[in-house]
Amino acid sequence: MNRAQWILLTTFAATFYGVGNIWMTQFGWRLWPYVAPNDFSAYHNAWWAMIKPVVFPVAAIAFFGAFGLIWWRPAGVSAAVVWMNVGIQVLIYVLTAVFWGRWQAQTYFARLPDGGLDAMYLRTMSTHWIRAALITVSGLLVFWMVVQDLSKNLQKAS
Repeated sequence: MNRAQWILLTTFAATFYGVGNIWMTQFGWRLWPYVAPNDFSAYHNAWWAMIKPVVFPVAAIAFFGAFGLIWWRPAGVSAAVVWMNVGIQVLIYVLTAVFWGRWQAQTYFARLPDGGLDAMYLRTMSTHWIRAALITVSGLLVFWMVVQDLSKNLQKAS
């Protein structure tokens, strides 16, 4: 394997790890209304502390791997797919910084003491599927790059 293929496989592994994480998050956040309002702060802080070491480093590998593929693109992988993935990665992090990250930081309760749902929680949950979809599309694009690379290598071998 050459450097381009190592970058592709590393990016693929990190991206699909991110796909699993985002869907775990998407469904996990749906449990937040079951956390008592008085316990939510401790629950949210523990959740935040838990995800930082297992999500952020791998997400950084997926992000920088997307850019690395611009310079070290395996033979057979189309430039258009690489650039689409870079664009989606940038979009994911811009939208996370502008919307979902900020909204999550401003969510102090999911279920209010009166039994209703917090407006910030509802805003986050009603739009977070977009983030989950973008991360999933990124994973599928990198998977397609792997398929393109493997197809090229199988053609060479035969």
